[in-house]
Amino acid sequence: MVEMHEANGPAPGAGHETRDVSTRVVVIFATALMVGAVVVFAAIWLLFLYFGSLNDKAYPREYPMAQVGAPRQPPAPRLQTKPREEFEQMRADEEQVLHSYGWLDRTAAVVHIPIDEAMRLTLEHGLPVRAQAPADEPGGPPDRSSSGRAVGESVRK
Repeated sequence: MVEMHEANGPAPGAGHETRDVSTRVVVIFATALMVGAVVVFAAIWLLFLYFGSLNDKAYPREYPMAQVGAPRQPPAPRLQTKPREEFEQMRADEEQVLHSYGWLDRTAAVVHIPIDEAMRLTLEHGLPVRAQAPADEPGGPPDRSSSGRAVGESVRK
């Protein structure tokens, strides 16, 4: 608010700023501030690395049982040293056996045949079936009403 000096008008020295802030000065200050922040960050980072390396050299490890580097191998015999590769090799061997002809036991004349051929032969000839026991012989499955108490006979109340 402008003060009035009696009736003559505004008071002497009252008014507004005739000069604005220089944009150039603000930009230079902001740039210098950013460059200074980057320099300080780099200096602190280098000091951190330097003092960290001094600390590693000055003090021995406090935990001698702590593992460093690659894990130690257990004593021999090691059963699986490369499980993925061994699994892939096992699957390849199984696929080879499933899709080829070969002997299982030459003395007993037992062979293996490809799985596709075995399925085709099973469809043509069917599966082997066990002969059924005559109905009048005991030893078959229990009747539904016997609850397993009497084999082949119904229990009636």
